[in-house]
Amino acid sequence: MNDNYKAIDTQKIIDYINSFSDAIEVDSILKNSNADKLRVYPALFELEQNGFLEVVEREELGAPLIVRKKKVE
Repeated sequence: MNDNYKAIDTQKIIDYINSFSDAIEVDSILKNSNADKLRVYPALFELEQNGFLEVVEREELGAPLIVRKKKVE
């Protein structure tokens, strides 16, 4: 069985973020997106890098605390 769990979890995170119209706490994504908890932060980093989301607030060491879908200009 060769499922791409990373892609599946990334899609779960995207779907979860898309269900909100405004900013969302990363803690909520961890608890409610059904994505593997170990894949959430790497996926959020990639989604920020590719322009899907922006980090609204970070903790001291740089991990995202609150994110939102990037506004289309």
